[in-house]
Amino acid sequence: MDKFKVLEDEATADIAFVAYGKSLEELYENAGIGIFSLITKIEDVDQIQVDLITIEAEDREALMLDFLNELVYRWDTEKILFSDFSCSIDESDGSLRLSAECRGEIFDEDKHKIKASIKAVTYFGMKIVEEDGIWKSKITPDV
Repeated sequence: MDKFKVLEDEATADIAFVAYGKSLEELYENAGIGIFSLITKIEDVDQIQVDLITIEAEDREALMLDFLNELVYRWDTEKILFSDFSCSIDESDGSLRLSAECRGEIFDEDKHKIKASIKAVTYFGMKIVEEDGIWKSKITPDV
């Protein structure tokens, strides 16, 4: 099973991909990997720093959108590239709460080459579904 797949010619001004996971948590982890794989060659990002992110939302799509936009925000403001994620999701008490350990390092222009500039992640076409034991979600970042 792939972690994610870039969708060619899906959106004219955006890049689209589908993230996959054997669990809901793995889906969010692989979506994070997908975002940073669009930004840089993720294999060049060492896991030196660990950041904790906690997000609450009313549904899975909003949780995904807020999580990915928080990652983009941290890249934009702190120049942190992440390459690995460990997520847990609590769906109790009527809302969703995502806790994520995000591992990566600060951007180094001698080491990391930037492939794309992600402005934000959008709701365009986003739907989280589970089919035959595999979770998937289409993600469309605005570039």
